[in-house]
Amino acid sequence: MKKSLLIFLAILTSIVSHWTMAQDVMVENAWIRAMPPTSRVVPIYLTMKNNGDQPIKLLAINSPNGRIELHQTVMKDGVMRMTPVQKIMVDSKGKTLMAPGGYHGMMMNFTQGVPTKGDSVPLTLTFNNGEKLKVMAAVKMNNDEDMHHHHHH
Repeated sequence: MKKSLLIFLAILTSIVSHWTMAQDVMVENAWIRAMPPTSRVVPIYLTMKNNGDQPIKLLAINSPNGRIELHQTVMKDGVMRMTPVQKIMVDSKGKTLMAPGGYHGMMMNFTQGVPTKGDSVPLTLTFNNGEKLKVMAAVKMNNDEDMHHHHHH
């Protein structure tokens, strides 16, 4: 009886600590820009919030719909360039936007064709703390499309 109780408590502790860790990172507003069906790449944008006490790093985004690289848009010699990055930092108690003109994901090698407006694409984000978050990204023309002009002041 004592042994079963200890095993149960060990499992419960494992579940609770995983649940707590999973609450550290939140992903909001994941979306993919709708592009023409002949496009070879589509950008992925989202907001990551870190409620934890340690900074974290986004290491990868995966999807069954295609291969995704992490990129950053930078100005170099007067020209905007997209350069691959190995990670995207999210400070403790902070948030990082993956948005046009900055960090973003770049999906290519589509397995089901170029995502079209109105689609939802599954994404799995992998962080350096071992956490994996699954989100659905809406395919739309721009970030304001689904906001219906509701603003919170």
